[in-house]
Amino acid sequence: MRRIILIVSIAIMVMIGGFELWRTSSFNQQSAANRALSLSSTAIEGKFSLIDHNGRPVTQDDFRGKYTLIFFGYTFCPDVCPTTLQDIGLIMDDLGDDAEKVVPLFVTVDPERDTVEVMKDFVTNFHPAIVGLTGDTKAVVAAAKSFRAYYAKVVPDKDEPDAYLMSHSARLFVMGPDTRPLTFFQYGETAANMAKKIKEFLPQS
Repeated sequence: MRRIILIVSIAIMVMIGGFELWRTSSFNQQSAANRALSLSSTAIEGKFSLIDHNGRPVTQDDFRGKYTLIFFGYTFCPDVCPTTLQDIGLIMDDLGDDAEKVVPLFVTVDPERDTVEVMKDFVTNFHPAIVGLTGDTKAVVAAAKSFRAYYAKVVPDKDEPDAYLMSHSARLFVMGPDTRPLTFFQYGETAANMAKKIKEFLPQS
């Protein structure tokens, strides 16, 4: 019975991810200008008030003047999150000297388990520029709502409530130095393509 519940839960998460990938696949093929125009019609505020992985309270205004790459996930994520953070590391390397204009932010959707210490141990395994952000449940809910990021707890086995997963959207947001949204990439976009499109937004040196 437990095996059936686990299989069904995983199937639901795969279906949600597949729908998100299909829904935004055409968006990912647009030019940077058209992508920005499409995004401007959505209600993405891009606001948050969280704690970074060094224990410092931060908001979107602390990163004003920098371009930010923002991804919502969690440290216990078995595949999407570590893959995306690896991609972010590749993007930062690909940007070369322009990387100093960009700050990647990894926002947890699992504040119950993702403490400051856990976030620090996790993000430092990928790229030194990545900043992990956590907070209390209310703050994380508010941040996700501001980015229209979806997430929900999935408990495969009710007898083991702590062994839960988090179903979540998998968009990598690109925010401008004025903290306004520029575009986003859906899971599955290659790091090389994302880096190329990000460079289109950066001022020429």
